[in-house]
Amino acid sequence: MLILLFPLLPIISALVLIILERFDDAAGDWLSSVTAFVLLTFAGVIIFTLNGRAVVYHMGGWVSPLGVDLVLDGFSALMLIVVNLIGFLSMLYSVEYMKKFTAKAKFYILHLFLIAGLNGIVLSGDIFNFYVFMEMVAFSSYALVAFGVEQQDLEASIRYQVLGTVGSFFLLLGIGILYSVTGTLDLADMSVILSEAKNLTGMNNAIMFAIPLLLFGFALKAALVPFHAWLPDAYQTAPAPVTMMLAGTVSKVCSIYGIVRIFFGVTGVSTALHQVLLYAGLISIFFGVFSALKQTDFKRLLAYSSISQIGYIMVGLGCGTPLAYAGALFHILNHATFKSLYFMVAGAVEHSTGERDITKLGGLSDKMPVTFLSSLSASFSLGGVPPFGGFFSKLLIILGLFKAGYLTVGVLVVMSAVFTLAYFLKIQRNVFLRLPTSDFRLPTIKEVPVLMRISMLTLAVACLLLGLLFPWILKFVVEPAVSVLTLGTCYGSLILGL
Repeated sequence: MLILLFPLLPIISALVLIILERFDDAAGDWLSSVTAFVLLTFAGVIIFTLNGRAVVYHMGGWVSPLGVDLVLDGFSALMLIVVNLIGFLSMLYSVEYMKKFTAKAKFYILHLFLIAGLNGIVLSGDIFNFYVFMEMVAFSSYALVAFGVEQQDLEASIRYQVLGTVGSFFLLLGIGILYSVTGTLDLADMSVILSEAKNLTGMNNAIMFAIPLLLFGFALKAALVPFHAWLPDAYQTAPAPVTMMLAGTVSKVCSIYGIVRIFFGVTGVSTALHQVLLYAGLISIFFGVFSALKQTDFKRLLAYSSISQIGYIMVGLGCGTPLAYAGALFHILNHATFKSLYFMVAGAVEHSTGERDITKLGGLSDKMPVTFLSSLSASFSLGGVPPFGGFFSKLLIILGLFKAGYLTVGVLVVMSAVFTLAYFLKIQRNVFLRLPTSDFRLPTIKEVPVLMRISMLTLAVACLLLGLLFPWILKFVVEPAVSVLTLGTCYGSLILGL
């Protein structure tokens, strides 16, 4: 019953806030933050009590595959931690950051629906509700990207909507084919039916057609190269709390989670699909790295960096070994932490200076010490510097590549880490360490408000703790999620108790 609260509680809070905003525009500050904190607490409790088991909640008492199920396993638990940790800190950060915007309550309403949709995707046991929750996330994201209502905000949102709708169309088409072949929407039941059919007659031609459609849709949601056109503009123009949600949660839940849940658990992953994920990820790594090196806009640089970091996760999934899987899933947690933190830093710099162009900034290390220290923590983790968490996730991916015989790919991934350090050294120098330009009003700049600082410091400490506590996190959080991937299409039998 507890898992029902993850999609339901934020929806109820959003509906209550629709009423409260008529009387108190600040109601969203406390209601949304409390809701997100409660969900984060529940997610933490689940991690420590699940013990690698799969928990199924039958909506209305209808047993699988007849009813609608919410399914919680090791991978779902990992993603719940990611969604609700970033969701809570985004809410906390927004209390002060969103004061410069009008209609704050509407922002919180959309934000709550976004969290509800993300939690719903992670827990959906049937492919229809998986798609419904994905559309809830999509529409909330489109509105939040356009929240500033400036011309560039609206243009970025429209581009995001157009390409997001194309991705949704291909996902819906692929889902329709899966349903027409299996006659069921329940993911576990679908997995069993496809496994039995494959053992008897081989892979159905319709399923072979559905797989690239679904992959195309997920690639658009993930902004893998060459399907990345929407991401730089959306991340650049959206408010900082929105961008940290897009980079930290939406890009993973709506793409990577879908790839793992449907391909690994339902249709099965072929060698060809492993290769596609591997080399698409490698291309995205280097495209994102070299594009980031050329950027001068703080948030746009981070946007291209996100494309690169998603590539690392795809390379780990494409490698096909448990070691690389562990690196990929741990990198989901690390990337959500350090990239969300870096977008907080960019938002703090813009909040205090009104500037995003790093060539016009400088000397902020003394004026904004908390922001500076937070940026260092994010840089070290993202660049893979020990003992920060990013080092261990990248190390596992590289070791997995070497162990699987992908020596060239492994060497290239190591080289990409050097370039990653290069563009974050560029940020540190231009924004925080060098002397500012002559027309930059440094004396008037001060540190951001306390709630924004608390949010940044929390993630800055988390970046370090993910490295220092790596053995325990690997054992209790990552390994149960890896077991879901290695279980493959036996997932269906486990859920149905066959």
